[in-house]
Amino acid sequence: MRAIEFQATAHQHLLRLPDTIPDGVPLRVLLLLDDDMLSANQQVRRKPSPKLAGTVTMQDDLIAPAIPADDWDALK
Repeated sequence: MRAIEFQATAHQHLLRLPDTIPDGVPLRVLLLLDDDMLSANQQVRRKPSPKLAGTVTMQDDLIAPAIPADDWDALK
């Protein structure tokens, strides 16, 4: 087995291999992510499961005050 090391930037989840690698050759791929560069360039975004869609319902009125107006006088 022969090892080739090269640097590449993923674009739309694709990497371009060097031209020295012929087509149809089985490859073993090892990806090393630099944690510092990953956190500086882009945060890994997590998505909720699609099974959760439509399972949350609002129980309160978001526009109504949280406490009655009379309770504001207690702070004076």
